[in-house]
Amino acid sequence: MMKIKFNWDTGILLSLVIFIIFIIYVAFFFPHVGSQLVSDRYYEEEMKYQEIINEKKNVLELPEKIKIFILSSGIEIQFPLINYDFYGFFTLFRSSSKDLDLTRSFKISKSSKKRLFIPKKFLKKGYYKLIIRWKSNKKYFFEENIYWK
Repeated sequence: MMKIKFNWDTGILLSLVIFIIFIIYVAFFFPHVGSQLVSDRYYEEEMKYQEIINEKKNVLELPEKIKIFILSSGIEIQFPLINYDFYGFFTLFRSSSKDLDLTRSFKISKSSKKRLFIPKKFLKKGYYKLIIRWKSNKKYFFEENIYWK
């Protein structure tokens, strides 16, 4: 029976052989794995993403920040006091269940208090991502993580 003495030479050679086997495995088997992240409409999707970046910058230029109040009766959203009528939609995304997602449109006049209220009857306990997109003189995009108790 032949006994191999394990020393630095053997360790380096063994590591090199394992690395070569791994590279061959990656080269032959990974190209066959499909990817859902690849898009045929990459340019259009990039333009949409750039539009969202611009809308987020517009929100940062507002005179006041948007305020979110978690009340026992629901969620109240306080928009900055701007002298424009604006309209848009909000979406409450629930990562745990698509059935709990909520999307509604809204319109706020320049003479109103600039408040939007989401009643508790639409909400279940858990985490939501609130996304608000609206348009007045510019387009705006706002998102915030919310926990509803």
